Amino acid sequence: MNRIKILLIVSIISIFMFSSNANAYVSLTFSSSTVPSTIEPGTKANILITISNTGNEIATNAKISIQATSNVIPDSPSYSLGTLNAGGSTQITVPITVSPNAQEGTVAIPVTVSYSISGSGSTTDSQNSVSIVITKRTLLQITEVSYDKPVIQRGDVFKMTLNIQNVGKGQIKDLVASIRNFASAISPATTDTEKFLGVFGSGDNKSVSFDLTVNNNADTIAYSVPVILDFYDEQGIAHSDVKYVGLRISGIPDFVVYVESSEITADSKGKVVVSVANAGTGTSKFLTAYAKSDIALLPATVYIGNLDPDDTNSLSFETSYPSSGNHKLNLTLVYKDSYNQEFSNSYDLNFNFGPRAFKIPAVFQFIIALLIIFFAYKNKNTILKMINGK
Repeated sequence: MNRIKILLIVSIISIFMFSSNANAYVSLTFSSSTVPSTIEPGTKANILITISNTGNEIATNAKISIQATSNVIPDSPSYSLGTLNAGGSTQITVPITVSPNAQEGTVAIPVTVSYSISGSGSTTDSQNSVSIVITKRTLLQITEVSYDKPVIQRGDVFKMTLNIQNVGKGQIKDLVASIRNFASAISPATTDTEKFLGVFGSGDNKSVSFDLTVNNNADTIAYSVPVILDFYDEQGIAHSDVKYVGLRISGIPDFVVYVESSEITADSKGKVVVSVANAGTGTSKFLTAYAKSDIALLPATVYIGNLDPDDTNSLSFETSYPSSGNHKLNLTLVYKDSYNQEFSNSYDLNFNFGPRAFKIPAVFQFIIALLIIFFAYKNKNTILKMINGK
């Protein structure tokens, strides 16, 4: 009887142990994402691989191997995962290099995870794959803008030349560059506002020119000119990109400088007045005049400030005990335009000091006035007869 009980107990334990071993398992699942999300040929990226153990047994000494393909090469072929607990997960970052010749589409990268079941000396392999999507983005850039005039003013007709480059990886077809939606200050000089540029391979660049006019109501500011780029990508999908090109409208000051007057005053000082008029189309900002002469004129520097078109400013210079005759004056005008660029203009002027003015002292003027009054009083009868004509 006891022997039968022992056999039953051993049988039950054996069955339980067999059932437990039969139900213990490791099940691995894989998911992945890429950084950046868009991967192009000839670039580097990272694959974030998440490995989850959905089984009820621990996977120990886990290691993942990533197989290189013709388009994708991992920086390292294998990574240690350590222990994957039942219901647990781990994530690794796999840097990769994408071949410059890789084609667009989804690429499957084989991966293998080797592990041991806890308490077992054997090794098991779990094979799977992760996928990345390779895309050839279309990307056009205006890399250079030039104008056929160094300074563009109201009323000017000018040529704007753009250099357009395909900096993306995909081929562009039927590219048309056009200028539409003109700003109120800019108008087309001709009816040709569209240019067909055709096919653009990756890295290709072409130049295109447009003839434009600046309207007379334009402000002296920087305008944005919209350039529309219409094209098809390699998949035949239509695109329309808008690029903005800066255009600076300038006004140029045109100074009229002349000597208004020059004289030697009664107090033996020389005075020279110089007129500075702006006959141009732009305001001269922070205008400063620097004077040099063959005689010492003061002040040597005069700050004028802003001088708008059609405005005039008079500059006064003085010197003590000058000699009469002809003298020379060099006047340099330094100013900035609306875009803070500095300019300078120099003018050579001539002026003349006449004879020194004679000044009668006040006391002598008083005496002379008294003598005139006395003479008039003594000869009043004679003066009256002369007035009355008798």
